[in-house]
Amino acid sequence: MSTNLIIISGVLSKHELRYTPKGTPVLEVALIGKRAVGDNHLFTRADLTFYGKVAELWADQLAEGQAYQAMGHLVYESWTADGLKGSRLRIVGEDLFRLENADVRQEEKGPVLYGAENRVILTGGLTADPEIRLTSLKTPVARASLGFSSWDASAGQARSHYIELEAWRDLAVQLAELKKGTPVLLEGSLKTEIWEDKETKIKRYKRVLEVQRVTPLARIHSTERKPVKTPSSRKPKSKSKAA
Repeated sequence: MSTNLIIISGVLSKHELRYTPKGTPVLEVALIGKRAVGDNHLFTRADLTFYGKVAELWADQLAEGQAYQAMGHLVYESWTADGLKGSRLRIVGEDLFRLENADVRQEEKGPVLYGAENRVILTGGLTADPEIRLTSLKTPVARASLGFSSWDASAGQARSHYIELEAWRDLAVQLAELKKGTPVLLEGSLKTEIWEDKETKIKRYKRVLEVQRVTPLARIHSTERKPVKTPSSRKPKSKSKAA
């Protein structure tokens, strides 16, 4: 089974409880933070979805402005509506913890957790050969896509997921050396790309994994074993003596 783990922390900016048509509780949570990158701090927002009775229980206990850490996994969803295809990468939460003595700072738009965690660990295979280019500052950046899977207990089968990858500098060169189908272990952080659709003028959002570590994996192929001969358990017949 593929590794599919995400660890996110931040200040709770909002939470909303709703129910599906079948009555399943669904809790939507947004966590706000800043993670350290060198001498800078990058803003990070994580929207998570929790399902089931625990979602209903937590909805009454969560406090906006409090820092929390969540653990979960990524789920790729795609659909077609009015002839148009759409997709998104959802973070499905599994555990949620309150952080004590967290470095929460009040900023213009509200409280933010400094030193927030934004960590993703995935194993899967590259869906195409990575593409590499140089920025205007001659910095190498590589783009690729990873296919991975997880077990869907409700459906009784594995589900396929996809995420776009981005790697910079030495990691870009390392990623670009790999080929389509290469199995890899990736560690990185989620970031959200925002742009405006040229035709509809609607803002679009896309989650991308900013790769921080690449480990190529080699598949182990089983070989057919030859049967091992074991000594016979039958005792040799003893010769009878002549009368």
